[in-house]
Amino acid sequence: MKNVEIYEKLAKKYDTATKVVSFGIEEFWRKIFVKEIKKYISNGTLLDVASATGDMAKAMDFEKMYLLDPSIEMNKIAKEKLQNKNVKFIEDFAESAKVPEQVDIITAFMAVRNFDNLSEGIKNLDKYLKNGGYFAIVELTKSDSILFKLSMFYMSKIVPIIGGIITGEYQTYKKFDKMIKNITDDEIINQLDGYEIIKHKRLFPPIASIIIARKNG
Repeated sequence: MKNVEIYEKLAKKYDTATKVVSFGIEEFWRKIFVKEIKKYISNGTLLDVASATGDMAKAMDFEKMYLLDPSIEMNKIAKEKLQNKNVKFIEDFAESAKVPEQVDIITAFMAVRNFDNLSEGIKNLDKYLKNGGYFAIVELTKSDSILFKLSMFYMSKIVPIIGGIITGEYQTYKKFDKMIKNITDDEIINQLDGYEIIKHKRLFPPIASIIIARKNG
């Protein structure tokens, strides 16, 4: 996620563009994600990774929240959305971020595919999660299904056109597509060593997965 300037350019129209190009599916997934998380933990201290404009933190609405994102412009929008909440912002990357305290849950909604190094990112974040805490992930994950292949075609060929019309940043959207890595569920789960996987399922449409893991100890 070192190409942070891409997010700086897209920040002001990021929410609108995302809703349009995803046909509202991301918002639908976020609601499911929050509902699943709250079966296990309903409040506490949250660390939201690649927090973007703060929609995930707003939906979680925990007592205390840290938002981790390297984009200054994204964080500005998130601050406006969450101005009456107990929120602290960390402008850094998953691999190098320092969090002032250990948290009860880490959320990564459509985030880990943007880590520069998946192993280093999760290893660093793990230091700030309490024993018995939760690491919750929703991510687009690679599969052999026709739907996944169609979705990748849509993201690489169609999304830059639609996103470019909405934001005026066609070339930026082209770069954005190239940043997204195709990863599998197993690649993510294999990095969660020392965790118990308590929830793992494909979402609908089946191009993304939800993974919720509890840290042993």
